[in-house]
Amino acid sequence: MTEMPPEVLRLMWEYDTHALIQSSELPNAVIERVMARGGWPAMQWLLRTVDSERLRTFLIERGSRVLAPRELSFWAMACEIPEETSAVWRQEAHQRDREWRG
Repeated sequence: MTEMPPEVLRLMWEYDTHALIQSSELPNAVIERVMARGGWPAMQWLLRTVDSERLRTFLIERGSRVLAPRELSFWAMACEIPEETSAVWRQEAHQRDREWRG
């Protein structure tokens, strides 16, 4: 696996970063954290490091249920998710946000 840059390691503050680095495949926790909270350098690293099909699969299976609308928009575009699907995901994300805020 490609070494994680400092901007990604900082996002993983509560994890054993040594174990993450030693992993043969990038853990989903890292993908999720970068998608949800990463700045542009971390996002670029993720796009360079992880196969586009894996990012797409992660987004479909998990990311669409946990990411905020803004992040969903970007990652759906980056992963070539159809706009109709992305729009539904964003609507669901807005609903989750409203429920969370009460």
